Amino acid sequence: MNTFKKIVFTLGILGSIIYLLTCLTPYVNPKHGYFFSFAGLLFPIGLFLMIGWCIVSLLFFRRYSWIFFLLIFAGYKNIITIFGIHPNNHFVQAKSINQVRILSWNVNNFLSQDVSNSNKINEMLDFIKSANADIICFQDYSSTNFPLAKATTENIKSITGLPFSFFSETDPNNGVIIFSRWPFLKQTSIPYYNIESPEYIQWVEIQTPSKLLRVYNTHLSSMGIHVELTNNNNSSRLKFVKYDQAILMQRDKLSRIAFFDKMHTVQADLVKKSLDSCNIPFIYTADLNAVPSSYVYHHIRSGLNDAFIEKGWGFGKTYDSLSPTLRIDVLFTSPGIKTVQYFSPHLHLSDHYPIITDIQP
Repeated sequence: MNTFKKIVFTLGILGSIIYLLTCLTPYVNPKHGYFFSFAGLLFPIGLFLMIGWCIVSLLFFRRYSWIFFLLIFAGYKNIITIFGIHPNNHFVQAKSINQVRILSWNVNNFLSQDVSNSNKINEMLDFIKSANADIICFQDYSSTNFPLAKATTENIKSITGLPFSFFSETDPNNGVIIFSRWPFLKQTSIPYYNIESPEYIQWVEIQTPSKLLRVYNTHLSSMGIHVELTNNNNSSRLKFVKYDQAILMQRDKLSRIAFFDKMHTVQADLVKKSLDSCNIPFIYTADLNAVPSSYVYHHIRSGLNDAFIEKGWGFGKTYDSLSPTLRIDVLFTSPGIKTVQYFSPHLHLSDHYPIITDIQP
């Protein structure tokens, strides 16, 4: 083996080791190491590089190539969550009487109801109406009483024909909300009380035509990647900044990711505790702010079905920025609930894409 091949082989070995470390994300809590806060984000890249290295090893290091091909499958738990394998998932508008349609969407406070965004807000409302959902779960929801605002709670009820709503208000006029075609038999807001975050897990119980169903809705803390603060004086414009503001003002973006990723693991523990205590069929909708190859995703999803994996195709990106692998909005179902179809149109309105899922409880 000449010097050049030795260098290439060594780099391949190092790359394989890094790939194997990213395969540990479903099992290793990020609090145990800075690296694991980023390993979930790196996994799709590492997977493609590993596939490339396998091809190179087959061409030039055939004697060892089988080892590297086997190593790919060390990441099977992440592989089966980052990519949907249902290409013919064309959305069918009609639904049968025994199906329930759920729309989940981080609506970005309806663009703060800014008059300059009036056209986009109208488009959002038109889409919400056309979805013909039975249950709607919004994250980052705001419904102001400003005279020109159109996305008020009462207006949404009117255009959707969903008369019942439950708003978990985490800050004046901001939070998560559930709209429903059927009345709520129970409703609860669970604060993330053991961390410095004002957000809630909310759930309602609804008697659908076929079955009693619990619906969860929540928003794990935003990472503040796009937030630019220079001093305490301009931090007041940010809602929800009740954690250490030094994270936003003095640290780089990588440190922010690590900080909030650890915060998410605490939130995930609270979510999982509530899900595990539920003894009726349920669905869980959320802006996770965590990717499918992350510890948070795997921890919450354990024992549940992911509607995207059941009926989706491709990477299923739901965040309208950055990487095409950022599927950070989810709908999970408890065992026994059938996912009929999944649809996430790339609407460039909010900073997230909506998710429509038809289920059969």
